[in-house]
Amino acid sequence: MPEKTQYIFARSEQSIFSEIYFPKHAAYQGTIFDALEDGYSEKVVKDYMTVKVSELLTEFKDYPALFDPNDYANTRRVKTPVSITEALKRIEMYKSPFKGWSIYSVDGVFFDDDTRKMYEEAVQVVRIMFRFNSSFADTAAHDNCSDVLRCILFSVIARQGRLYEHKLWGKAEERWFIASHEPWPKKKRVFVEKHFADIAREVNKWIDDRSLFMFAYLVRQFGEKVLAEQLYEKEIWVTNLFDQNLNVIRRLENSATQITQK
Repeated sequence: MPEKTQYIFARSEQSIFSEIYFPKHAAYQGTIFDALEDGYSEKVVKDYMTVKVSELLTEFKDYPALFDPNDYANTRRVKTPVSITEALKRIEMYKSPFKGWSIYSVDGVFFDDDTRKMYEEAVQVVRIMFRFNSSFADTAAHDNCSDVLRCILFSVIARQGRLYEHKLWGKAEERWFIASHEPWPKKKRVFVEKHFADIAREVNKWIDDRSLFMFAYLVRQFGEKVLAEQLYEKEIWVTNLFDQNLNVIRRLENSATQITQK
């Protein structure tokens, strides 16, 4: 008998949905494809940021912690740009969160606030969904706390409106999380108290690696092409949705295959 194929619905996972918007010009097409294809390689992205490190420290002066290799261990964030040596250490820590993309075009209408003039033009959008896979999944499953891990991930990724001094893994964040999910079974509260900080650090690093890929690599590659072609664009827009849920419908080739949920 032929094998039975099944498609199994899995519980939603947390992801970040990012899009880059810019006018659609033929001159951009090659650069877009090359930058995206090359961006799958960690080495290519690291090499690019290494060469551009001085420029990046200047451009990201309002977000100096992004290039601080000690940000995930220190209790306080730096408020001034780190040294080039430190930034290079952080670049070396980069792990690629990028797995693929899609591109679509839309018709856009824009108003120039200075001239009050309306512009119509085709807009090209690069769409990327960053899916987070936690290294704590097996530990949570072993402790029958997969729902706790999922809850932590949804909470720390979606809540981006923090003060600069508040870290995802800080004690204040942990206390807020525990208070927001009362009442707790004893075993599940123990899991939170034991693993919350480490899970949140891992999430924070993943979010920052996504930022490095999007802004320190991909958008800069697009921008450099604009300059090379002597084109002029006032702005390149990037949108990010931090509360995006992702359901993965997995195909199983054999009905006897065990089904596990994350």
